[in-house]
Amino acid sequence: MNITVLGCGRWGSFHAWYAHSLGHHVTLWGRCGSARLQELIATRKNDYLQLPPDIRLTSDLAAALQGADICIISISAQQLRAFTSQLKGSGNALRMPFILAMKGLETGSGKRLSTVFEEELGPQVPCSVWVGPGHVEDFINGMPNCMLMASKNKELTKMLVNIFSGSLIRFYYGSDLLGVEIGAAAKNVMGIAAGMLDGVGYSSL
Repeated sequence: MNITVLGCGRWGSFHAWYAHSLGHHVTLWGRCGSARLQELIATRKNDYLQLPPDIRLTSDLAAALQGADICIISISAQQLRAFTSQLKGSGNALRMPFILAMKGLETGSGKRLSTVFEEELGPQVPCSVWVGPGHVEDFINGMPNCMLMASKNKELTKMLVNIFSGSLIRFYYGSDLLGVEIGAAAKNVMGIAAGMLDGVGYSSL
């Protein structure tokens, strides 16, 4: 399949690497002027991984979407609403499934990312979220983990799980987007709080 990944940071580059490892044809997009994209173009690597030579790198959004069967978005959560306007202006019919491979809530509105996506692009555009524990370094070093794929459409979720399941990632799937997205957004907050309490005796609480 033709997989396009929008966002060339740590997780975006990982998703491109991972999709390629499953045998898919992959395009990785980064914004024009992105230092991360320029580094990947120049060296095919970043601090986390080495990209295979046949992953296509581009800053042309319309070209990245052209012919894509599935599109993975991995950008800052706070940039999603503005970014959807670029998707609408790309000149492509947005009918392929989109996967939001990021976590967080929109600052100000407190809305979930799937809600933001649907508000801007409409409910007719298939949307799923891909979240879960794991570190890029561990995956690159061959350490498997479980992650979660969820959407409102059970058949869409099953299809995406079948496409992206491999020896590195086993998926669970569901339709509880509220629980999945709030849980993912809250996980790091709870982790930071737990870290702050590490070594603090209960008598101090």
